[in-house]
Amino acid sequence: MTIPVDDVIGAALTTVAADLFTVPVGKVRNILQVQACNVDGTDDVDVTLQWTDATSADAVTRLAYQVAVAAKDARTLLAGPMVLCAGDKLQALASADGDAELTVTFYDEDVV
Repeated sequence: MTIPVDDVIGAALTTVAADLFTVPVGKVRNILQVQACNVDGTDDVDVTLQWTDATSADAVTRLAYQVAVAAKDARTLLAGPMVLCAGDKLQALASADGDAELTVTFYDEDVV
């Protein structure tokens, strides 16, 4: 049995939904945590996190919608882990360009 190794990505958010990643062919991606950090010193920012389902014509499902993150604060956006399949995408956006940064912790497993 192979022990999965966690990986982490980070991204600065804009006001347009952007792909954080697309799950590679032959893999499932186990998302352990998604955290949004407000890097603005004075203003709150709203963060939206969503996934597109490759098996359903890239239908969008919001996981967190316009969640307010106070200035100089952070919030977890998932209540627990989730699994995405090959071709699925995780996307995010914020109410102000550059005011929020997102960190995603995950690991991949081969589809058997």
